[in-house]
Amino acid sequence: MMKDPTSAPDQPLHPSLSQLVAQFLQERERDLAQASRRTYRIALEQFAKICPVPLAQIQPVHVQTFLNGLKGRPFQSRSGQWIHPPASPATYNLKRLALQQFFEWANGRGYFQNPPPTQAIRAARLPTRLPRDLDRLLLQRVLERAQGHSLRYAALIRLMLECGLRAQELLDLTIQDFQISPEGSLLEVRCGKGSKPRAVAVGDPLSELLQNYLNLERGLYAPTDPLFISQSRCLAYQGKPLTYDGLRHIVLKLTEPEPGQQTPHQFRHSFATLLLDRGVAPEHIQHLLGHTTAAMTMRYTQRANLRAAIARSREVLDQGLV
Repeated sequence: MMKDPTSAPDQPLHPSLSQLVAQFLQERERDLAQASRRTYRIALEQFAKICPVPLAQIQPVHVQTFLNGLKGRPFQSRSGQWIHPPASPATYNLKRLALQQFFEWANGRGYFQNPPPTQAIRAARLPTRLPRDLDRLLLQRVLERAQGHSLRYAALIRLMLECGLRAQELLDLTIQDFQISPEGSLLEVRCGKGSKPRAVAVGDPLSELLQNYLNLERGLYAPTDPLFISQSRCLAYQGKPLTYDGLRHIVLKLTEPEPGQQTPHQFRHSFATLLLDRGVAPEHIQHLLGHTTAAMTMRYTQRANLRAAIARSREVLDQGLV
């Protein structure tokens, strides 16, 4: 009997690893935050591209080889040379988790009958370190460069610094999330980590800066449009929502004359430590940062106490101990 040409094509009996990755990402789309979806997609597509065997034959050695070969984000040194640093332990663990979730999903649907190959792979030990914020003088220089460049650059940097936003939270902001009222302006962070919305106060200087940016530089917009869009020279990105790579490029551009390599997340760290220095209670900072536990915020308390101890000890040492 001839097959009806209008019927749906048959699904392959043994889908490829790439096809299963696409199916997994589609099914988990609603469960994961946008940043997590991006991390999972990149990790799984990277693994599917280099994995030398089909799904049923994947062993822990294949996953371990992939994880050991991970590289961090490349950056260009002052001499013009591109440097590819090894991946951080946090990146290693995130991509291991993405693979673990995928194999558990595949096992539950009958595509993979063996124990997940990630089960035999230990997570990397994360170094115990305090949040790395930015020096106040460096912040002042960066803010001056941003203000000298454009209202858009100034608004981006001040939002990260004065509202303590995560990078993805900043990128997910829409025009309507910036709310002006006689009692004071607010920022509605609707796409926070773990899908937990929160409100953040916006000071008068930043509120005025955002209004000037919207009126003078943003161009025509609807309330649901992104607050920040790309101004890339590439036509494929122009007018589209600003991406993390675009935001990181702006931060690197503004901090290029400074030693080291700064990241967007360091402005969030600086927000927390500067508030603590001004006497804001840790429980209030916990709400503003969107932390789920007080222990996460206490890291900033340790950082603030350390800075105060260093400053005080320097005063004493300058006078002499004996």
